[in-house]
Amino acid sequence: MDSAQKPRICISVCEPTIAALERAIASAAEASDLLELRLDCLDAVNLQSATDLITKLVQRAPGEFILTFRPLPEGGQRDLDIETRHAFWSDAIFSDSLYDVELDLAEKFTANETATALPIDWRRTICSHHDFSGVPVKLDQIYDRMAATPARVLKIAVQAHDAIDCLPVFNVLERAREEGREMIAVAMGTAGIATRILGPSRGGYLTYASLEAESATAPGQISARELQELYRIGSIDRQTAIFGLIGSTTSHSVSPHMHNAAFAAAATNAVYIPFEVHDVNAFLRRMIHPHTRELVWNLRGLSVTARIS
Repeated sequence: MDSAQKPRICISVCEPTIAALERAIASAAEASDLLELRLDCLDAVNLQSATDLITKLVQRAPGEFILTFRPLPEGGQRDLDIETRHAFWSDAIFSDSLYDVELDLAEKFTANETATALPIDWRRTICSHHDFSGVPVKLDQIYDRMAATPARVLKIAVQAHDAIDCLPVFNVLERAREEGREMIAVAMGTAGIATRILGPSRGGYLTYASLEAESATAPGQISARELQELYRIGSIDRQTAIFGLIGSTTSHSVSPHMHNAAFAAAATNAVYIPFEVHDVNAFLRRMIHPHTRELVWNLRGLSVTARIS
């Protein structure tokens, strides 16, 4: 990340009614740079009148918005087939917002002979792909399909089961940076927390957060306050010294709080991150050993908690 570029934090908001959505926006607006409004979370009654109400809400509220209408397989709250999603976006015009459109739908928009007449603005579109089962073997091919659409920003979110699952996510983020593409790449789950903390410093367009820990809308999502105050994400760059805690479970540990507080007090450019590791040999070989590691990063030291295999 450019030292002059502030990392962008996007808080995801998922509410069943327009009224609740408006209250959540008011609460989250001061804590983030963008808000993601999960329109798939609206109940059937509110969704029916969502277009006009959301347009007015977005126009009144400060800041920038990302609007999503996500189906169940992609982490959504509603069973939305591609025709329903296509019809929704074809009828909805939300000015001054970003649209998060799934890869299958982006390809359908692109293939449509009347695509130029559709209201979707590709310059404000995020083409996304989510996989809650793990990391696809052919992640590069998914990236290629996304890059072939006219979408300005690409987004890949996959489920991490071990810290080494962060590697393909960091790799695709690096590829996008080298190709001059705007990219969001996230490894979901507690094993993927490193991608949420380090992603912006490695070229990520933004990182997602929740307003509070209990309101997370994706596995492993941490609060905006933690990103800002605990991990000091605004100070992380490619020179930041990285320390961490490894173990088969790290969520119970207070080590990140202790070490990061010490770094802040000493004004040290360093961060301490929890790494959920189940295969320690693979972690050491692929992420730590100077001759075999697959990631260029300023790793300085690790501590160990719990039993790891």
